[in-house]
Amino acid sequence: MYRLILVSLLLTILYYLLRHMFRGFKTPLQNSQGNSSTQSPGDELDQMIQDPVCHIFVPRRIAIIELIGGREYCFCSKECAGKFRDEHPI
Repeated sequence: MYRLILVSLLLTILYYLLRHMFRGFKTPLQNSQGNSSTQSPGDELDQMIQDPVCHIFVPRRIAIIELIGGREYCFCSKECAGKFRDEHPI
């Protein structure tokens, strides 16, 4: 009985260690107010942007970025970008 408890405890600890390791130890450093003191360039690329046509949120790093009428728009696909250009002529 004690062996079963010991083995399950060791497996649980191993599970949490492996899970923590594969997450990449990505905890941001925080200052005394609890806010992140620095923002890495990768955080800006992972920002979620809403497509103005179909209203789907996509990460900025994979969004189709178009400059239309002097303003930057982010789209989920080229089809949405084309539809937006057709609906909003310059």
